[in-house]
Amino acid sequence: MSSQNIKLQRKNSMTYFDLIAWITENRKAVEGCIIDNVFLVQNTENTYILKLYCGGRDQELIIEPGKRINITKYNYPKISSTKITTLRGLIRGDIITNINILNQERILILELKRGEKKIIVELLPRGVLVILDKNDKILFANEYKEFKDRLIRIGETYKPPPTVEPNKEELEKLIKKGSIAKALGIPQEVVNYLSLQSTTPDINLIREKIKNLEISLINGEIKPCLIEDTTVVPFPLDGCKEYQRFNDAIDDYFYTISQKELSEKSSRKILEEKQKIITTIKQIEDSIKEYENKEKSYRQLGNIILSKAYEIDQLLLDNRPKSKKIKLNLDGVEIELDTSLSATKNAMRFFDEAKEYKRKIERALESLDELKEKLEKIEKQEIEKQNEIKLVLRKKEWYEKYRWSISRNGYLIIAGKDASQNESIVKKYLRDKDIFLHADIAGAPATIIIAQENNTILEDDIYDAAVIAASYSKAWKVGLASVDVFWVLGNQVSKSPPSGEYLNKGSFMIYGKKNFVKNVKLQLAIGLILSENSVSVIVGSEETVSAKTKYYAIIAPGDDDKERIAQKIIKVFSRALPDIKGLNALKTDIEDKIPGKSKIVKTSITYNS
Repeated sequence: MSSQNIKLQRKNSMTYFDLIAWITENRKAVEGCIIDNVFLVQNTENTYILKLYCGGRDQELIIEPGKRINITKYNYPKISSTKITTLRGLIRGDIITNINILNQERILILELKRGEKKIIVELLPRGVLVILDKNDKILFANEYKEFKDRLIRIGETYKPPPTVEPNKEELEKLIKKGSIAKALGIPQEVVNYLSLQSTTPDINLIREKIKNLEISLINGEIKPCLIEDTTVVPFPLDGCKEYQRFNDAIDDYFYTISQKELSEKSSRKILEEKQKIITTIKQIEDSIKEYENKEKSYRQLGNIILSKAYEIDQLLLDNRPKSKKIKLNLDGVEIELDTSLSATKNAMRFFDEAKEYKRKIERALESLDELKEKLEKIEKQEIEKQNEIKLVLRKKEWYEKYRWSISRNGYLIIAGKDASQNESIVKKYLRDKDIFLHADIAGAPATIIIAQENNTILEDDIYDAAVIAASYSKAWKVGLASVDVFWVLGNQVSKSPPSGEYLNKGSFMIYGKKNFVKNVKLQLAIGLILSENSVSVIVGSEETVSAKTKYYAIIAPGDDDKERIAQKIIKVFSRALPDIKGLNALKTDIEDKIPGKSKIVKTSITYNS
């Protein structure tokens, strides 16, 4: 690598070369996928999640126009909106048939099957996400934008941004100056990697090197590299962390940026509110000083008048026919008096003014206390928000797309959330020595315990899995207290029906003897696992959850909806862990783990509803 390498600036968006590499690596992972749902990432205005269902597996495609596109393993908090409802109506349930780059630019085209529509994602500055019909008419745009040479608006024909290249003289001048990145519109990391700074100013040689890099990336010669807080590229650079997959490197890099941006955005809002309160506090404190001075001054004036009441009454009497007001110098202080009033009544006027300023001081002090209390709450909220972001934006394990638990002896238990997931679990993960479980009731998840090499799955582990199989079955929704659960080995489960019969999606044939776990109680433990940098939610039997944490609640079928029970559980955890801020961020995760209407039957800590 050349010693003339220029220091890299922090990268804020994917480059054309990144896009080539990402498409090369992930084409097969995205093409053929069904767009199952669409969401907006919470606390953002322009970051979208496409939930994809791809041949038995689920994955989330994150799209941030002007920045990036990648499959994400992070648990970004999702919301809906009017805009998202419109977008869902256009692309939900459609199939991605093809991915391409438009005009050798940072513009991605996702071609859809239904109506030959297209999703266009511009990763250029001020980039947009638009949906086009087969004639390139805009059906949806994340933003309406008017540029010098094009209009992004529903009903308009989509035009990509024009490419602008410097003329030959400008090009040669920039290259001679060493400004190759600017001259050719390529990222500095490419200049560094290809050692273009040390190349003689031969434009043809430079372009040949760049073209060869493109070809190598298209051919899959990708060596993912992440330099923390600086850049992510599909080729090696000095000081980089190597990755197996470029998508994962992009995901980690932009996750860090997203976390910082959300944190800064949250802090900025809170800081603005804090500053307003601090300014108001200062104004009130200044007013209190002014009121205190005036109260003291008026009281002193009243006392001076009273101390010389006899003399003043004589003067007032002498001046009454001449003037309504009179100014007297008393003890070196000039005081204006009303000649129609006695000295005592004049003094009372000043005492009344003093009392009024005392009342103003009291009211101002009350406001000051309220504002200081509000400021304290905002400062706590700031800590809470920062922790919420850390708790929510965490890396997801592959099994978290399913119902899951870890048995008391460390075996992974997974169960389907619907017929598609039941099908996926059995087809993709069930092996001969694994254990398959199912509640003995119609409407229950396919549940499996994944065996470990040279380890025996014990009865305790089977019971822990039976709790998952029972709790997420229809038995919970109809309010049963218990249900039987059967289990078999993986090699006893088949998707092939007897001749002439048909199996519905998510249904299976069981061959051989079934083993039963009788009367499995419909009680589910939901707990918090605390680690050095994170807090996560775990679910399972009381035995398995209590072995992993001392902070948990046991729920059973009841009358409260999932949202209310989740709020109650958060309340329990917040009381038990007052030093851990931001636990409200886990509400969605907890709610997702509640099978249906419930009640809290026990907690590991004191709980008052």
